[in-house]
Amino acid sequence: MKKIFIRSIPPFYLFLLFLFLTYISLALSINLPLYDDKRIGEIFFVFLALLHTFLRKPNIYFLLPNYQKTAFIALLALLILSSLLSKNPSNAALESSLLIGLFFFSLTISSITKQHHTLITLFFLITISVSTLLYLTSFFSIFIASFIENIPLKWPEPFNGFSNIRFFNQYQVWTISLLPLPLLIYPTLDKRLLISLKIIAIGWAVLLFASGSRGAVISIVLAMFITLITFKQEAKSLIKLNTTILISGAITYLILFKLIPPLLDSQIIIGWKGIDNITHSSGRIALWQLAIQYILDNPWLGIGPMHYAYYPGPTHGHPHNSLLQWASEMGIPSTLLLLTLVSSGLYSWVNKFHRLNQENNLPVSSHLWLSLFCSICSGLIYSLVSGVIVMPLSQVMMAFITGWMLGLYFLRYKIKKVTTLQHYLFILLAGLTLTTLTYTLLPTLLPRIIPYSDSPRYIFPSTAPRFWQITDVP
Repeated sequence: MKKIFIRSIPPFYLFLLFLFLTYISLALSINLPLYDDKRIGEIFFVFLALLHTFLRKPNIYFLLPNYQKTAFIALLALLILSSLLSKNPSNAALESSLLIGLFFFSLTISSITKQHHTLITLFFLITISVSTLLYLTSFFSIFIASFIENIPLKWPEPFNGFSNIRFFNQYQVWTISLLPLPLLIYPTLDKRLLISLKIIAIGWAVLLFASGSRGAVISIVLAMFITLITFKQEAKSLIKLNTTILISGAITYLILFKLIPPLLDSQIIIGWKGIDNITHSSGRIALWQLAIQYILDNPWLGIGPMHYAYYPGPTHGHPHNSLLQWASEMGIPSTLLLLTLVSSGLYSWVNKFHRLNQENNLPVSSHLWLSLFCSICSGLIYSLVSGVIVMPLSQVMMAFITGWMLGLYFLRYKIKKVTTLQHYLFILLAGLTLTTLTYTLLPTLLPRIIPYSDSPRYIFPSTAPRFWQITDVP
């Protein structure tokens, strides 16, 4: 009975993720801000991942090289120490326990991938295609209706479902290089379906340019360039397809937003914000300077997780730069360990591709392998100018894709036997994380599940969210 229950977990877990991403695309929210509903969804999946750890022995983590496991342990120790010594340990513990929970979420996805890699590929491609189609339908329905009625769109309409348009872009950077994948790995699909999928991918690119995000566009283009340089000949078909889609999206955007409205004397795009001066920092330099000052004042353990948003600190919840944020909040040694893990992981991914591809022994499509690399690079680059590692939906996508890559990397590895001590230590970490997350989360969660109009309004100087939409770091 237990075996049947455990086997049913992967498809059920993926089905819930499908519902979550579809819900996002429908731009629905019940008595919650559009930011907080995604945070609650993220917490739900983290809780399930932590509970999943109690049902089966961990495997992927113990397949990692010893130096990576050591780096993880050291990073965990520094994260906990930084939280305990911070000015507000409760809020620091909330952030650190969520980060550890996301680590377990990645391990859960990697475990599912290792056992059902075809299932998870189909799941993601179907989910992202359906989610994108629903969002495009909503976007262009509003656009066409405003065009017919000649009613100017109010920026950022018709981008719905996100409390800030940049949170939408953070979702896009993870998905835009993966959306065209079916065109490459399933070329025998019905031609009409392939054309439809290509139109959906182009529509997603239209929204990229319509959103006016310089950072997202540059991140995606740079990631494609890095992928081409890294994988050379093997990446040409993938990069050619993605480039065609991006160019088609840019041309379609110019026709819809820049050519047709003036020709027809339409008022629809009055006040529409396009991509501004590419050299403009949008106030980020001041935020970066503050983060650097925090680093200089607290180089070893930082000021504590979530403490960049600590009152009476800056006017933003984060510095719009992942490295500066991590270094200012968790310290320089922790940042160096994180960089070691990320760089060694990417190096191993590239090195393994070249070795297996040369042997003609890749376990999955080379296009999938390269697209995941391109996706992770897009997210990492964009995190240097945006709150990618802060926002809930972006965190879910980051953890999901990381887990997907881990599962594929160790697909053919035999599971190592885990000692009883290692098993119980891992379960203890999951249990402590679950307990800490619950204890620190409930005081801020409960007021948000009642009608939002009746919730107390926190008045703090932060103008950007950190854990919740309204920053309430006292």
